[in-house]
Amino acid sequence: MSSAEVEQSFRNIVMFYSKELKLVDNGHKASLVFSDAQRKKMTRIGIFERVYLYRGCRLTLSEKTRQILETVDLYSPGGVPLI
Repeated sequence: MSSAEVEQSFRNIVMFYSKELKLVDNGHKASLVFSDAQRKKMTRIGIFERVYLYRGCRLTLSEKTRQILETVDLYSPGGVPLI
């Protein structure tokens, strides 16, 4: 696959799971929102990053994922800009 196809696939996954990813970004544990297989795949492709704290490991959204989620907020469900 070319880089453009990989980038579009990444964007599609982030947009598909945007509601769940916003929950994780607001402080919910990823393990309560996603299954083990989903978390593993999303970590591997770069949607989640592991952050090691004194009490263990926590999954947070990568900066790239946050940027895509910000652009999703700018558009209505029909794809027409709200601004």
